[in-house]
Amino acid sequence: MQTQLYLQDYRKGFILVIIAAISYGLQPFFAHFAYNDGANPVGLLISRFIIAALLMLCWLKIKKIRLPGKKLLLQSMLIGVGYAGAAIGYYNASHTTSVSLAVILMFSFPAFVTFYSILFLKERATAGRLTSMILAMFGVILAAGIEFRGDLNGTLWALFAAISYGAAIIYGSHNVKPENPLASACSILFGCVLTLALAGLVQHIDLPQSVSGWSATLGLALFATILPIATFISGSPHIGAANASTLSTLEPVVAVLIAVSLIGEQLSVSVYLGGAMVLIAAFLLSRQPATHSP
Repeated sequence: MQTQLYLQDYRKGFILVIIAAISYGLQPFFAHFAYNDGANPVGLLISRFIIAALLMLCWLKIKKIRLPGKKLLLQSMLIGVGYAGAAIGYYNASHTTSVSLAVILMFSFPAFVTFYSILFLKERATAGRLTSMILAMFGVILAAGIEFRGDLNGTLWALFAAISYGAAIIYGSHNVKPENPLASACSILFGCVLTLALAGLVQHIDLPQSVSGWSATLGLALFATILPIATFISGSPHIGAANASTLSTLEPVVAVLIAVSLIGEQLSVSVYLGGAMVLIAAFLLSRQPATHSP
């Protein structure tokens, strides 16, 4: 009986995390229509996170869930700063270079997390982790090699996204103990909104110009922000962090498929090979438990 209940919980968690990965991968789909309606990356992102934060706050009010205390609220908002930095980097990269290259470089973040953990957090540098890091590094170089000559700016934005996302994960996993996942998620969105508002002071803000563009922005907030946050938070405890991270590698696959089918991007052999190396490295790193040096 207990085994059956465990399998049911595992299947439920598996499906929820798959939904989260697919939903996150839908971002290029909604962004494509918002950009065509006049939005730029900062304008789209600030609209996305404001809508998502307000809807999440309303949901908490309905469910009578309180926001975290001052300390945890500020800690969660700091995670939001990292997430917002990752979003700024990823959206600027995908707006100036190919979506496929941007998402591939973005998903090199497990290598940055592992490198930092070994260097500063005294985690053990196992052969598997070092091999995965090297694989990810060469995958990034191979995928971005041609683009370095064409659009260095886009490549640097994508790498900035990977580092920002990695920093948010490191800080969140080692310093923040959420009391309620949904309340913490709402606090993270507040941090995203604040960061994007500051970014708007130095970057020009262009908002969508018509109903179609705002519909795409609403879709981005609902189906590629709130839905994946809720499903990932609900599903990951049932299958474990390693399995959840592994399933999350479905996100770039969905994003690249959208870029090829909807946007009509043409991928070179080097991008395919480099992307495969980065995804394999992310998969392998997610299967490596953190072990601390004595």
